[in-house]
Order: sequence, then structure tokens, then C-alpha cells
Amino acid sequence: MAANTESNQPVSDTWITTKVKADLLASSDVSGLDISVETANGIVSLSGDVDNRGQIERATAIARDIEGVQRVDTSQLKVGKNGNRSAGNN
Repeated sequence: MAANTESNQPVSDTWITTKVKADLLASSDVSGLDISVETANGIVSLSGDVDNRGQIERATAIARDIEGVQRVDTSQLKVGKNGNRSAGNN
């Protein structure tokens, strides 16, 4: 008999953080090593530097697909490896 993989247990913030980070690392579209992940009450906060706006959108989509994620905050993700560039382009 196969084990039931469905669980009625609420998803923990630690599990969400681990799953989001793993999926970011597995994605070829996003530099998962440059993105930090924190979760509080189902709200995932992504921070770090990315190469372009498309990576922010992809990272957001990856995080939203994870069970238990209520919202994704990307306000701390910055475009450009050298995050000290002029902010006038946004």
C-alpha cells in the first residue's frame, strides 16, 4: 500500500522557506544563490540582487506556487549585482 503524501497539518514557515529556496536554486531562470528567503505567517520576503526585472517576476512566481504562501514581498530585491546603482531608473 502506498503511503499517503497528503497532510492535513498546516505548512510551517520553515518548510515554506526551505521549499522556496530549493525551487529558486533549481531554477535556471533565477540566481537562487543571490536571493535570501524569509517567511513569517505565510508571507515570503525575498531579498538580494538579481540581474533583471524578469528574475524578480520569476522568483515571485516560484514562491507563489509553493503551498502555504499567502503573499510574496519582493521590495528588498534589487536589480543589478552592484546594488548601489542610481535609483533613478525605476
